[in-house]
Amino acid sequence: MLKASGQGAPDLNAPSIAVARLGAERAALAMAQRNALETLKGAALESGGTVGALMQNDTAVRSKVQAKLRAVRAAKTHYYSDGGISLQVEVPLDQLPPQIADYLRPPPDSSTSSPSSTSPLNSTPNPTSTPDAGAK
Repeated sequence: MLKASGQGAPDLNAPSIAVARLGAERAALAMAQRNALETLKGAALESGGTVGALMQNDTAVRSKVQAKLRAVRAAKTHYYSDGGISLQVEVPLDQLPPQIADYLRPPPDSSTSSPSSTSPLNSTPNPTSTPDAGAK
């Protein structure tokens, strides 16, 4: 499962909160789709290359991936009181073109990784895995 998140700020000049929130939702979804694409581009293939290199060389694969990412909808949405939105999208890997889905390399040490570690296909870092600078 490929996960990515995005945030959108409300338009302060919008005529109503509903219009501002709709704009924020569109911005958050676009950001999440971009983040998912960038995360996917960095994923390693079993052949030793990356998905980004495959997409750069094959325009048909690139257009299929972009179409799949444009079609995703938010899995989790958080609405803020100021009208801003934070959302997370999830893309099942089996929905990607077979040239990518069948040859994605599993993350290193996937059998020994703890549940709190960040997956390479997750574009949002896990807050529990980063040290707290203020803790003593």
